[in-house]
Amino acid sequence: MVLLGGALLSGCAKPGTQGVGRAAAAPASQGWFDPLAANAQVDVNGLAPNFTGVDVVTGQTVLLQQFAGKVVLLNFVNYGCSPQLNDVVSAQLMAIKKLSQQRSDFVPFSVFCGCCPANVLKQFAKDNNFNWPWILDSSNSILAKYNKQFSQFGYPTLVVIDRNGKISDVSGATNLTDMGQKLDKITSGAGQAQ
Repeated sequence: MVLLGGALLSGCAKPGTQGVGRAAAAPASQGWFDPLAANAQVDVNGLAPNFTGVDVVTGQTVLLQQFAGKVVLLNFVNYGCSPQLNDVVSAQLMAIKKLSQQRSDFVPFSVFCGCCPANVLKQFAKDNNFNWPWILDSSNSILAKYNKQFSQFGYPTLVVIDRNGKISDVSGATNLTDMGQKLDKITSGAGQAQ
């Protein structure tokens, strides 16, 4: 299933992998925390690290924390490095798109590797009607905050965050059925932080 055109193939290069150290974290309001805060502990209660980025489609600054109280499917993606990866990423993005058309009890959120120019990523999102926040992580600063989760799966990595800001599930390539089941578990209360 190849849904995304060659625009990204010409705009992306394989990103350099940087070692990312684990940073300290401190609890903050609404269950979110800053993993780079001083004098804090790592992985406090499995809370999702907050981050800020600019949505390449809208040009608006977006904070993960602004979705507090909602279930978030945080999707780390890359495209253009290999045909096999392109197919896997395409399938996952299409599953997220279809799921967001079927239900409104979650917010999709994609963080794209820093290997593509913002204008290429913007066109990519528009051409495929991916109508959710798309952040270009050109410095890998967001990825650094999720290195523990990302290092398990690589691209794509799907981090499911519950309404309390807690990471409730992490997986690699995930199909529509599995994503729906993950959401069902969280929205039914079984996956909520206690």
